[in-house]
Amino acid sequence: HWEAPEVRARLADWAAVAVGWAELRSLKVVRFGGNMRNVAVTEGDKVEAEQVFGLSVNTHGIGDLVDVIREVPNGDIDALCATYAADYELAPELAKGAGRHDSLREAARIELGLRRFLEAGGYGAFTDTFEDLHGMAQLPGLPAQRLMADGYGFGAEGDWKHAALVRVLK
Repeated sequence: HWEAPEVRARLADWAAVAVGWAELRSLKVVRFGGNMRNVAVTEGDKVEAEQVFGLSVNTHGIGDLVDVIREVPNGDIDALCATYAADYELAPELAKGAGRHDSLREAARIELGLRRFLEAGGYGAFTDTFEDLHGMAQLPGLPAQRLMADGYGFGAEGDWKHAALVRVLK
């Protein structure tokens, strides 16, 4: 009977798989730059992945993202830094007026630009690599964590398979 706990559990498992499969069939992953040099495990057959699973993997140069990051207004950065200060226990040197506050502002600028790029392109997952940060002042550590908390998939060092899996599991 459908009200039995074991039947409900099986239906919930089936529904979770169905949702994941549907997400995979329409997922768009963006790779900023390529994969990390000399790390073959982050590579893979993107054409076959699209044929078999339906996901698409697109590569943009890091400069495409940097262009969007540079357009983020200072007021938006100020507001996100205030959110950071309210939501996290910041190291004292990151506080407004302290010596490393510019680093926090840069994280906010990157997060806002990255979020805008993903939304505009309809991307549900992304990758980057620390070997390709041309035009970026720092790695997007905090932005990647916050975007994953919001359901985006992320794969370090160009690992698009991991980024897709994180999104589907979320």
